[in-house]
Amino acid sequence: MDWMTENYSVARHSARWPLTVFYSLLNIGGLNSMIVYQENTQVKKTRLEFLKSLGRQLMEDQLKYRMTISSLPRPLKTRLQNYVTIEREVLPQKLRSSNRCAFCERAKDKKTTKVCTNCIKPICRDHLIEICPDCFTL
Repeated sequence: MDWMTENYSVARHSARWPLTVFYSLLNIGGLNSMIVYQENTQVKKTRLEFLKSLGRQLMEDQLKYRMTISSLPRPLKTRLQNYVTIEREVLPQKLRSSNRCAFCERAKDKKTTKVCTNCIKPICRDHLIEICPDCFTL
């Protein structure tokens, strides 16, 4: 088992023995979960591929939660959207909070409560395009 956990180990040099035990438990848990996964699904993955997919799946709920935080900077939200596909219900509904229009110049400083349903950017009435449902489906 040591040679299997040796290549992709999470262990770090530490003088604290509880931390060393924790790292070894993580290594053993990662190896055991890979063995159980391969036995249940009959899919053969390399240890590196499995650990990467395991890490992504463990992060997914946290990333979805971070997307709902309204004070999160916009560039960070767009980076998170690249990693996680989120249903529209999970995204925050910006009702009654005034934000500056994303398309107006900063000098105009137009505040609005309307947001784009697709990208959640704030849009003032000047830039809002009204369209009927028939034209929208085209």
